[in-house]
Amino acid sequence: MKKNLVLFVGVVLFVALFYNREPGLNFSLFAILAWLAIVLTTERENHKPTFWWLTAALGIATGAFAWYGDPVSFLAVFASLVALTCKAHQPVINVLLVPFAGAANFISFLFRAPVLTGWLPVNGIFTAAFYKKAVYYFLIPAMLATIFLVVYSSSSDLFQSFFYINWNADFLQIGFLSALGFFLMFCFVHYWAPSQLFLVNNKLNDHFQEAYRLSLQGPQHPDAGFYRKSAEISFILLNILVLFFIVTYCVEQFGHMNRGGSLSSALHERVYLLIFSIAMAILVIMLFFKGRLNFDAKARLLRNSAYAWILLNLFLAGVVALKNNQYIEAYGLTFKRIGVHIFLLLCIAGLLLTILKIKNRKTNAYLAGRMLWVFYTTLIIGCVVNWSWIVTKYNLAHAQTFDLQYAQRLPFNKQLLYDAGKLTKEELYQIRYDHQQRPLLSQNLYYSFLKTR
Repeated sequence: MKKNLVLFVGVVLFVALFYNREPGLNFSLFAILAWLAIVLTTERENHKPTFWWLTAALGIATGAFAWYGDPVSFLAVFASLVALTCKAHQPVINVLLVPFAGAANFISFLFRAPVLTGWLPVNGIFTAAFYKKAVYYFLIPAMLATIFLVVYSSSSDLFQSFFYINWNADFLQIGFLSALGFFLMFCFVHYWAPSQLFLVNNKLNDHFQEAYRLSLQGPQHPDAGFYRKSAEISFILLNILVLFFIVTYCVEQFGHMNRGGSLSSALHERVYLLIFSIAMAILVIMLFFKGRLNFDAKARLLRNSAYAWILLNLFLAGVVALKNNQYIEAYGLTFKRIGVHIFLLLCIAGLLLTILKIKNRKTNAYLAGRMLWVFYTTLIIGCVVNWSWIVTKYNLAHAQTFDLQYAQRLPFNKQLLYDAGKLTKEELYQIRYDHQQRPLLSQNLYYSFLKTR
């Protein structure tokens, strides 16, 4: 009953927040509401330190969306809510299974919600106790709240704007919002994941199990030597290949200065392929070091070859970063060029974690899980940073020619453009005025704090 009370109250508040409004402050308020629903409907002992770290991340993402209201902060909020839901109901679930558990939870709504007996106590619900609860817990509080709502609305126009009821309501929109709110709140409150995930979860450990280690002490498989030699030959060939590629790439890219559009096309055609190749390098190491070779006493050459290949790929990442900097110096900073550096940092983090995986004889689950946390942390940090301000500030100070049209298309640099004399006072005032014409719960705080000096 407690879960369903939270569920239906959440649906009503969802409709109140989003009716005739675009996503803005209301979505941040809904995120707080969803977190509160998760806390109230889960056991306190399930709230482990990871849950509270995710709560802090959700708070950061929620604040970022309230300020910016952009897709990145929206994704950060949604990812945090999904992770919190899984961790609050199943604290031991491995982070690698959270996306699958979240998807199963949302998709299974279509099959779980229609079966009322699975989540709603329909048998014996209309009893004397039920009617008493309906009168004392709902009807009387609702009547009192309605009376004071009318009184307060008559005394304050701002207060009335939050609770204004349009009797010519759009019932189609109300129905859609009710269905959407019920879907989201149901998935947050009535969490479900297939039992098969638990079987997989038991196998996802950072360390190899002791039973597996003991099994390696017996006679080796006849093909173990061939497998090790194959891995050694493969890494030696890959080292030679990547070394030759680094030399030729450096000669091609830095041996002469590209002019005009050739610099742009050279970077766009190759940099993403190079990032992809670095990611493939990590996958190749995961393929070879997934089991026995981690503990093979004769695999010293193999491990050294793998370390060499990782270091060469780290050097390759540095080369690509230098090339990207060359592009930035020539043409200025853009979102795409920032994205290249972020992806390179993620690749470097992956390569460093791969070194730890080999050195400490960790499982592939250790490497994949840590990388997923790195991606999530990057998303949370990235949603807070005002990239528009960084791009505009850099280009104003360093770009040879400032692209005003590109800068004006960026969403959160209007104050900086005005301070630099690139926007008139009337233009900035119009931007702020247009934003303030939206309902309060549809606004973003960034535009509310624009100032004309």
